[in-house]
Amino acid sequence: MRQKAAENMEELLTTLKRWQVVEEKAIAQCSTIMGKTQNPLIRLVMEIIRQDSAMHKRVQQVIIDSLEKEAFSLTPEELGEVWDLIEEHAALEKETIELAEKTQRNCRLFLQRHLVDYLIQDEKKHDRLLAQLEDFKRNLYPY
Repeated sequence: MRQKAAENMEELLTTLKRWQVVEEKAIAQCSTIMGKTQNPLIRLVMEIIRQDSAMHKRVQQVIIDSLEKEAFSLTPEELGEVWDLIEEHAALEKETIELAEKTQRNCRLFLQRHLVDYLIQDEKKHDRLLAQLEDFKRNLYPY
């Protein structure tokens, strides 16, 4: 049983590290594409993907570090220190979603609508991340 768990952990780490290599290639390729075009839409899309790939690589490294070096920890006190600010930020994210959806309803131009849709999806992703923090809080404060 322990042997299987160790093999699974090693495979997980190997996969995460390989994924980082792929993300690094994606970052470089986006930069190459941006260097070969002056089209603002293509450059914007490549910049978005490049920044997302850089963040993916960073998140992957945090996961790797949590497995190889030190596990994650989150205390009720740590979360409590910033919870009011997190709630304020969650309200801002909800407002941005409302504004983006209103913008999308009023935008009739094809390319612009797609960019606004990208923004809506990204803002909803932020909202989900903050909801995960709330879930962490519920599990830290089960009473």
